[in-house]
Amino acid sequence: MSDFVQTAFNFDVRQDTDLSDFESAGFRPLMNAINEILSGNLRELFIVGRRGFGKTHLAMAMHRYLSAHKKTVINLSLNDLISSGADGSALLGLETFDVIIIDDFQAVTSSRAWQENLFDLINRVRDQKKQMVYLATAPAKELGIGLLDLTTRLSLAPTFRLPNNEDIKDRQAMLNSVLRRKNWRLPEPIYQHLLTAGPYHAGGMLDILDKISPMLTSLPRVHIPKKTIDEVKQLIEKETLLLEIHEND
Repeated sequence: MSDFVQTAFNFDVRQDTDLSDFESAGFRPLMNAINEILSGNLRELFIVGRRGFGKTHLAMAMHRYLSAHKKTVINLSLNDLISSGADGSALLGLETFDVIIIDDFQAVTSSRAWQENLFDLINRVRDQKKQMVYLATAPAKELGIGLLDLTTRLSLAPTFRLPNNEDIKDRQAMLNSVLRRKNWRLPEPIYQHLLTAGPYHAGGMLDILDKISPMLTSLPRVHIPKKTIDEVKQLIEKETLLLEIHEND
């Protein structure tokens, strides 16, 4: 694999991603399906979620989870791969991995050549009895893929939609998981504000925590100045708005 295309492959998996971030009730059917991938009972999985719903965070968490259970896994962003100018040769040999995770699958609509290359890859993966996970903004039949054979093949994969986390209990379970893994305890006013005014997905929560952590370092645990709490709340609102703008671009 050339250096030219390596940037599209997530070899450096973010270490603060974990499937426990998706342990809320809304994610339970999807988590069961991922465990079926792990056990080998499921060959393909198609995951649907609007932009900003945490698909990339989930892809990285799956990579880490499956790798920890001795699966050979590769996780790639199709959008980054196509944008890099790589051609179909970047997909050659991927069928040697146990599991191939393809994020941003909707990017395939931009290129007929890539549609044909991915169809060939799926056939090779099936021949080798390996597994694939696709993540996209819409189900296969709604993506507008020109190659009918590819649409038909993708439609055979069980499809799951990501919950929107509008239920505060789902967001609370996600935030608690992130804080527990980081071994952090937020002051209650900041915790509640992040829960109610912050992002709805784990990746955004992690980004916000990285932004606010310098403001909370070395502060007294018993009494935090109201000014600091107000500044942190304002930063949460600002960064959440910026994330929403980016997600809607």
